[in-house]
Amino acid sequence: MTYRLRYHPAVVDDLRMIAEMISDYAGPQVARRKLDEIARVAQGLQSLPHIGTRRDHVLPGLRAIPAARRAVIAFTIDEDAQEIHVLTITYAGADWITRLETRRQ
Repeated sequence: MTYRLRYHPAVVDDLRMIAEMISDYAGPQVARRKLDEIARVAQGLQSLPHIGTRRDHVLPGLRAIPAARRAVIAFTIDEDAQEIHVLTITYAGADWITRLETRRQ
């Protein structure tokens, strides 16, 4: 079964910040590779949605998985709609838990 992948609108800003941060210290080619790695991990959720560490203490049903060595993808699963909801993507130790405060469903 394949789940539909949906992103919180603010994830665009998350990815933009990640790209800028990596570009500043490693260049745009490295930033593109890291973003591609993050995208591959996120897309993999469509076929394996129940992976990652449960973070129910932060938000019921929340899961978090690593990506691209230093990124975290935080998401929930809507079983009825067969959807993965990516709420935030952070990088390099950014506080993804605090970021979720404004993105709860």
